[in-house]
Amino acid sequence: MKIDFTQHRQEERLILIFAGWSTTPALYEHVEMPGWDVAVVSGEDCEVPDFEVLRGYSTVYLYAWSMGVYFAIRMLPDWMKPVACYAVNGTQSPCHDTLGIPRDIFLGTAKGLTSRSLEKFRMRMCGSADRYCELQPCLSGGDVSRLAKQLLDVAGCGDSVQGRLTWRAAYVSEKDRIFPPDNQKRAWHGMTEVRSLPGPHYVDLASIVHHTVIDVARVGERFTRSLSTYTQHAHAQRLIADRLASLMASLTGKDAVMRSLIEIGSGTGLFTKAWSELVKADQAHFMDLCDMPEYGVASHEIYTRADAEREIERLAEAEENSVDAIVSASAIQWFSNPQRFLSNCHRLLRHGGILAMSTFAPGNLEELHGLRADPMYYPEADDMRSWLLNYSEAEVKEERVTVEFGTPIEALRHLRLTGVTGSGAQAGAAGVRRFVEEYPRNERGRYSLTFRPLYLLARK
Repeated sequence: MKIDFTQHRQEERLILIFAGWSTTPALYEHVEMPGWDVAVVSGEDCEVPDFEVLRGYSTVYLYAWSMGVYFAIRMLPDWMKPVACYAVNGTQSPCHDTLGIPRDIFLGTAKGLTSRSLEKFRMRMCGSADRYCELQPCLSGGDVSRLAKQLLDVAGCGDSVQGRLTWRAAYVSEKDRIFPPDNQKRAWHGMTEVRSLPGPHYVDLASIVHHTVIDVARVGERFTRSLSTYTQHAHAQRLIADRLASLMASLTGKDAVMRSLIEIGSGTGLFTKAWSELVKADQAHFMDLCDMPEYGVASHEIYTRADAEREIERLAEAEENSVDAIVSASAIQWFSNPQRFLSNCHRLLRHGGILAMSTFAPGNLEELHGLRADPMYYPEADDMRSWLLNYSEAEVKEERVTVEFGTPIEALRHLRLTGVTGSGAQAGAAGVRRFVEEYPRNERGRYSLTFRPLYLLARK
């Protein structure tokens, strides 16, 4: 097999696709995301490609489709540790009567493969003749004898393969005529979340990438649009900011004066105001994706409009051990690699420096799961604790904040006015209608939005 770059701008982040059987990189050329390179692993054999060309990426998101799930587990080198892995219409046991493609069908496809049967397979894969015709230019070619041998080699390796990959989710198409949907659900049961998709075996991976990779530019645009309404409507965020400021002061001591402080995602200054009433900073460096007002809370203030995840990495490399505090309220959930970010914060902090941040735990805004095409991913509290092990003192606290509304539409309006919708696709009229119909009332006959703040407190 081989590795081809379909987007190669020398970025630090990589979307790595393991292609489906008998497909080429051309089928994935439209998959792209600003700030990310894209590489595709494909081929007509079972030889491990040279992954050395992928060394140097700080963050890798892996998407494996169909037989690509098996090849990802078999081939990915130990040194490559993807931050997130998504399986799409495939299993770890591709040739299996109950966990993959039934063995007789799998072997029958391999032993009876001809140019005509390959075309029929691809038509079933696409779900219709019309869809096959649309994709046919990206599917043409393929050495039939090599493709048949590849299937036989997979079947000869045994029914199942286990690997070190941890899958965030497995997508299963309800009309898949290649990997039976029931077998897929059975294979992934108890291992990861299963997300159902309409349609056939072929899935446009661009749509899944769009919903699972945070588009920083889009997040910035939506928060920019909500700046004028954020402070008035951010009821839960204000409570979280006040609570975080109090916890921050417990680390530093009330009225402490820090030489230098970095605040990430300062926005309208909700959290800025809260912490500045309890502690002081000679120099404060504010970072956000949108323009910020002048806060006037420090003797010297720096404003940087940038992707703070990348900016902190840059500063950690250039100015190690130089900052007294790094703080952030309700922002780092948008980061693509929070574990690496926290490690970079550790590098940047002086000895005795503090980290005080809030993010969210799994189950945050659970009422939205039926509306969003893909629920937002939130790391577990235990994961966060493990990412803070290099700090001398560290604590992770979980809480719950509930905001109530008179109608589901009021709840949706609140999300829009505070920019909480982030980077995901907006729900259409049908999605909103379904959300309104399915939104349950609480015991008081009201409609709730449940926030689950997670507070990270640490000292270097």
